[in-house]
Amino acid sequence: MLSNISHTPVIAWAAAAACLSGAATLLLTPAMIKAAHAFDWLDYPQADRWHATPTALMGGVAMYGAGTLALLLLGPLAGAGMDVGLIGGGATLLFAVGMVDDLWGVGPTTKLAAQVGAAGLLMAAGHAFGPGWPLWASGPVTLVWVIGITNAVNLLDNMDGLAAGIGGIAAVALTAFAAAGGARPAALLGGAIGGAALGFLWFNAKPARIFMGDCGSLVLGYGVAALAVMGQGAVAAAPGAAVGPGVAVLATLCALAVPILDTTLVTVARTQAGRPVTNGGQDHTSHRLVTLGLSESAAVGALHGTGAVAGGVGLTALVVEPTLFYAACAFGTVALGVIGGALGRLDVYRGARVGGDGAPSVPTGPSADARAGQGRWQHVAAYLVGDGLLVGGAFAAAHALVGPEALGSGGWAGAPGVPVVEGALLVGAIQLVVLYAMGLYRRLWRHAGTPGIARIVGTILLAQAATAGGLALVYGPGAASAPLLTVDGLILTLGMLGSRLGCRGLQRGASLYRSRVAPAESASNVLLYGAGARGMLALRALRDAEEPGRVPVGFVDPDPSKDDQVVQGLPVFGGTSVCVDLCREHDIDEVIVAVGETAPHSEQEVARQCAEAGVACRSFDVQMNPLRAGQEDMGPDEPVPGPPA
Repeated sequence: MLSNISHTPVIAWAAAAACLSGAATLLLTPAMIKAAHAFDWLDYPQADRWHATPTALMGGVAMYGAGTLALLLLGPLAGAGMDVGLIGGGATLLFAVGMVDDLWGVGPTTKLAAQVGAAGLLMAAGHAFGPGWPLWASGPVTLVWVIGITNAVNLLDNMDGLAAGIGGIAAVALTAFAAAGGARPAALLGGAIGGAALGFLWFNAKPARIFMGDCGSLVLGYGVAALAVMGQGAVAAAPGAAVGPGVAVLATLCALAVPILDTTLVTVARTQAGRPVTNGGQDHTSHRLVTLGLSESAAVGALHGTGAVAGGVGLTALVVEPTLFYAACAFGTVALGVIGGALGRLDVYRGARVGGDGAPSVPTGPSADARAGQGRWQHVAAYLVGDGLLVGGAFAAAHALVGPEALGSGGWAGAPGVPVVEGALLVGAIQLVVLYAMGLYRRLWRHAGTPGIARIVGTILLAQAATAGGLALVYGPGAASAPLLTVDGLILTLGMLGSRLGCRGLQRGASLYRSRVAPAESASNVLLYGAGARGMLALRALRDAEEPGRVPVGFVDPDPSKDDQVVQGLPVFGGTSVCVDLCREHDIDEVIVAVGETAPHSEQEVARQCAEAGVACRSFDVQMNPLRAGQEDMGPDEPVPGPPA
């Protein structure tokens, strides 16, 4: 019988551990909810917390107990060695420190010391970050990795169901990755972690009945960090493995992309705002998505989906050739950068400044002019890094898709003696120089339209021509492969369009969600009168507003040819005569007239119908008023004096 057990597939052990751990969590968590209320282990609402009602704490006790039970019962049967015991010791250390912190509070130094000790136990178990790396490199990186991911998951526990879902999804992806390398201990550990996290999600999803607390989030973060390190070594060392050390590292980074994105965004935003990085706050990725207009459940679901997609990309390393996987990672990094950049521009600190939380009301440090200069160079540097990834990713994908048979026998470019790395660097340098020279780093792309798209396409064509010329100049005629450069240009064009227009697309998507799926309670439904150029300008002003207080529902236009059309994602309901009925049918709070001075009679008719329906009516206009030096501030209704007679 023991012989049969020893031949059980690795993934079966992971599934058994997940089922046992998940079932135990479902049984233990209700008991912890009752105990928390009985002993007043409650998390009360605070200014820097998201929840509004006292909620039970110590959910991590159920998670830790369930995971430990699964490992104790299945570990001996699966032949788990001393390494799982040492890693379990690190988890126990963090659980104890987290529990003390939940009950009485501990300082950051104590938490850091516990995380260093847990990282040391992971390395003592024979696992270090980076398969095949020398100890002088892998040791410090392992320490930083464990501390960083542990705290990233801990910080991610800021909204109902977020940390449990992200941790569970990451555990599933990392467990599948480790199982592919035949690592039974890692698969067993991953099953226990994933089952506990996803089982706890049943009670932690909105509205949460219990929070995991630090005793849960620290253990969950440490668990997935250790699981990633174990999976790297297992897959890279598997007999006949097609996955190299670099691919193994990137695959595990993909599985934890959401915690890494959130921690990076919070750290950069707080540093730029002159706020302490270690302080709590409502400035995480989830909070910013809610500020953008998503509901709390939708924000959490969006991050869960992002984590699942990123984990899936990591698993593709097992089935695709490394070149394509590197390209996918490059494009994914740029996509996350676009999302982070769009969310980072939201002013989430305005409420904190008004409330007086002790943080400076403006960024501290250099002067305003110096900050402006730094901002410009940071903007250019960010685009250069992103475009470098796009250029490299597009070229790698083109090389993999075109294939060596289309490139000739001489190498990647069809010419004999062309070094791969040297040639790729030359291509990247030429294309980045062309992009910079054509002014792609001197535009605000979040407001770009058709001319911007045309500029991108033209620049890419010019860059490809310059690349062909540069290769011919350096390596001789015939050095460039026409199929390779064609596919490279197409992929690069799509990537550049996505990176430049991604912010605008994210904003439009959030606006469409607000108007069709989950309009905020405090928002007012707006009907736009006029689907022409001025109406488009009004729609853009509403969608680009920092505080989304108005939600556009659709258009009304006097031109009957526009009836039943869809403009910018919104329907054109009909003509002027249907305003009253539309206001009542769609619960309209406000009608904004955007037709200009060409149809004054239409404005009067719309105003009459709005009065009949009992809704507000406003006229949208764009004005340029004169300003004078030393002129006193005037009220919004005070007219601007004209020029002297």
